[in-house]
Amino acid sequence: MTQDSQQNKPHPSGSGYRPYYSYASETEPEMPKKPAVSDSAVSVTASVAAHPVSKPPAAVVKPQPAKVSSGKKQEKQSSWKKNSAIIAIILIGLVLFLAAAYIGATSASGFSGGKIAVINVHGTMATGELPYGSGYAGSDTICGYIRQAADDNSVKAIILRVNSPGGSPACAQEIVEEIKRAQEKGKPVVISMGDVAASAAYYISAPADYIYANSGTTTGSIGVINTHVDYSEAYEKEGINVEIIKSGEMKDIGGSWRPYTSKETVYMQGIIDEQYGVFVQEIATGRNMTVDDVKKISDGRPYTGQTAMELGLVDGLGNFYDAVDKAKELSGSNSASLYYMDSLSLSRILFSAETAGGNLSNADAAEFVYERLLSPQRENPYQLNASV
Repeated sequence: MTQDSQQNKPHPSGSGYRPYYSYASETEPEMPKKPAVSDSAVSVTASVAAHPVSKPPAAVVKPQPAKVSSGKKQEKQSSWKKNSAIIAIILIGLVLFLAAAYIGATSASGFSGGKIAVINVHGTMATGELPYGSGYAGSDTICGYIRQAADDNSVKAIILRVNSPGGSPACAQEIVEEIKRAQEKGKPVVISMGDVAASAAYYISAPADYIYANSGTTTGSIGVINTHVDYSEAYEKEGINVEIIKSGEMKDIGGSWRPYTSKETVYMQGIIDEQYGVFVQEIATGRNMTVDDVKKISDGRPYTGQTAMELGLVDGLGNFYDAVDKAKELSGSNSASLYYMDSLSLSRILFSAETAGGNLSNADAAEFVYERLLSPQRENPYQLNASV
């Protein structure tokens, strides 16, 4: 057999050509031997096997905080607000209690010479309970202060600090009634006008024992006004139809959907004239003037304090402390101390909270105290149809 034929002879295994074999010989070549391993290498290997390398410490995994649902967050926030409200109420109560205790401890010496009660009439005048600082002067509140001062034997005189553009005739009449009652009990009443004391604010000033104004005070404006806005044409343009079912001819008088009829205009003028007559008579009595003299200067125009003094509507020009001196003089109590009737007190807060219903939560109670006594402004709950 030639070498070529042997090269073409299939391998006995029948598996075709073997890539590492040469058919020039029937014997297979020796496989390459592994390199000898030295004793030192064996020693190192044995040592490594005997002392395996320790694995690096596993990384410390910090536990993730559990997610808090939005509902639980709201509960926590609500709880925090309630607790804050409770703490606020406790702190306010503690401060006011200590203040009340201090005032009580010093009242005997502080008012040993008597009191000059000071009552603020600030803002638009309306009937009802509207505390000082609300932007309105409520007749219930002011009348309560005047009556309290009138019934207090330690009060020697009353000062009304007036800063109001006017308001409701009924409010003015209620306050005037209490002023006269205080005078009947021997308490002189002094008026101290601020920026403005016009219309109804002058109404309550007229019966006082003495009236002070600043030269720049705006006062007077003696008269009564009623306003009516007729939107009937605007309603017609917008396609708005107002249907009225009424029991009488004038039951919808003053409605914005129609103008006054001629008969209604005459009727409303009669109401205004009646209220104006009461106003003028009150001024004439309080200022010791005739009704005719008052009417001559009562066409609704405002006056400065200087002009008002020249017309006999005020007694003098001066500030609040001039009024204090006059109150001491008229009462004969030169050592009397000022006593502000509308100052914040613990009893007033507690009484106001009780009258609100008595079932308020702590958070609602804190909000009530702020809205009722501490808030600088509050909406007027009254609609003034006529004002003086």
